[in-house]
Amino acid sequence: AVAAPYPFTCHATGEYTLMCIDPVSLAVIGGVTSAAGQLYSASAQSASYRAQSAYADRQAEMASQKGAYDASQQARQNDRQLASMRGQYLSSGIALSGSAVDTLQDSATQASLDEQAIRYGAQVQSDNYRFQAGLARSNASSAMTGGFLGALSTGVNTLSGMNTASAQRTMITNPYVNAGTSNDPWYGLRRAG
Repeated sequence: AVAAPYPFTCHATGEYTLMCIDPVSLAVIGGVTSAAGQLYSASAQSASYRAQSAYADRQAEMASQKGAYDASQQARQNDRQLASMRGQYLSSGIALSGSAVDTLQDSATQASLDEQAIRYGAQVQSDNYRFQAGLARSNASSAMTGGFLGALSTGVNTLSGMNTASAQRTMITNPYVNAGTSNDPWYGLRRAG
């Protein structure tokens, strides 16, 4: 007899089949495959969440930088406007005292508030991105934990199923024992003898 090239050959005709593998082995193969699939899926989901986290961190940093730049630009524009106002007052012969100074101070205060509003808006946007990044990191961790627990559960269920299958195979019983005389097809033959 020629040795089969695959371990799945069990028929005299040389057919390849998986049906000759015992049910316990099939259960183990199925359980391991399912657990591996759960771990792979969890790993992929976790990687996706980590990528989202990295993206949100970059967005947070960019929002902070943009806010600082925009506030700096606003400060330069405000300085130019205040300098222009002073120049107009002086060229018109208005002394920088009294209501002219009050107007300049009000304009400077408003300009400062504009800069602060830009910084605050950028800080809020940056904080929101950082929150999203933290949430994505948490989801990445949860995905991996869920994958491990799912794989463990699959392993336990596989072992439990193997134990049940093994118990069912070893529990060969006579269906007519303790069934009573009305269900025993051999009852009449035993009494005659």
